[in-house]
Order: sequence, then C-alpha cells, then structure tokens
Amino acid sequence: MNADPAAIADQLIARQEEILGQHENPLLRLARTGRADRRNLRRMVQADLLCMESEIVAYAVLLARFPRGAAGALFAELNSTLRALKPGLEACAQALGALPLVPADPARADGAFSFPLAVSWMGLHAEPAAAALALRADFAAYARDCRELVGALTDAGTGVPEEFRAYYDMSEPARLLTLAAAAVKEGLRRGDDPERAVSVSNLLMSGLHAFWRFAAEAGQPSSAVEAVPHGRRV
Repeated sequence: MNADPAAIADQLIARQEEILGQHENPLLRLARTGRADRRNLRRMVQADLLCMESEIVAYAVLLARFPRGAAGALFAELNSTLRALKPGLEACAQALGALPLVPADPARADGAFSFPLAVSWMGLHAEPAAAALALRADFAAYARDCRELVGALTDAGTGVPEEFRAYYDMSEPARLLTLAAAAVKEGLRRGDDPERAVSVSNLLMSGLHAFWRFAAEAGQPSSAVEAVPHGRRV
C-alpha cells in the first residue's frame, strides 16, 4: 500500500466498496421471489430496534472517547441522526405488531444480537479510523439494501405497512459517508493501524450479515422470538 495516509484510506474504502458489491442479502433474495412476508418484516424491525439502541449508546461512547476533529463530528452526527430516526422505527414496529426482543436472552435469537454486540465492542475499543471505516461500510450497505428491499417488496406485490415503506425507503447517507471517509483519513494520519481498521470493519459487517439472516429466517425461530414479551426499542 502507498505510505500516504490519505491514499491508504482511499484504497481501504475502494476495497470495501468491492466487497459490498459482492454481498448477498438473504432477505432481499426472498423479497425478490415474493417469499418475504410480515413475519420477516417483524423480525427485521425487532432486530433493528436492538441495533439502534446499541448504536445510540456506542456512538455516545465513541464521541466521549474522541470528541474532536472529523471523528468527533461523525459520532455526534450519528448519535443525533439515530435519535431523530427513533420515532419512525417505533411507528414501524407498532404497525407490524413487532414485540420487543428480550436483551437478557440473546441465545434465543443470536443473529439479532450479533450487530449490537459488534457495535458495542467497537464503541469501547476501536480507534477512530477503524470505527469510521466500519461505520462507512455499514451505512452504505444498510441503506442500499433497505432501499432495494422496499422496491423488491413493491415489485412482488407484497403488502407492507406505509410506516415500513416510509422508514426503510431511505436514500444514500451521503453526508455520513463523507464524514466517515474524512475520519478514516484523519485517524490514519494520526497513526491508527489500517489493518486493525479492516479487522473492525469485517467484525461489524459480519454482524450486519447476521442481522439480515435473522430477518430472513422466519420459520421455526420466528415463533420462539415473537412470543417473547417485554420492552422496547429504539
């Protein structure tokens, strides 16, 4: 790799884009063939509530650890953005009748907890460049897949609540992607390890993949999960 931090950051992001382009989303595959139903959507929203709850805390922790520069701007923007999005996701959950998952028992729905576990670890331990690179991948993949999911559900004639369509038909988060790229470059200039950044990004993307797998598995695990009562989210 080129020794210039900005060039290294560009290479990391370019490689990340290549990997994201090869990503297979099992829920999107179901939707495109008309096999996704409300059970899948409920599981998606249940898991998303867990994710958002963990993310709000993790970004606040990252902001406390790195309050200045591009990283501080990114984490502050993220925390604020998610808080603003929270009512929309809660309305979506209510429209689908999505009962909250009980956080004390992740073994019953481990796929739903993979991303929250990863983002929580990242908040406590990741360097700014690593967190920013991981989050950039997450923003890009999640927004694209949500947007394509809404389109696939529409094309297949699958009925979905308007609250679901309004929340998940999201545009590319251009400002967050730009802030994240700036934070990666700034972190590398200050000595953050690029290999560590790739490792943390892989960790977070593994959690995101587990999120989609959980949503797609609306058979036997769904009954156990949807029967769990109590509290929450986003």
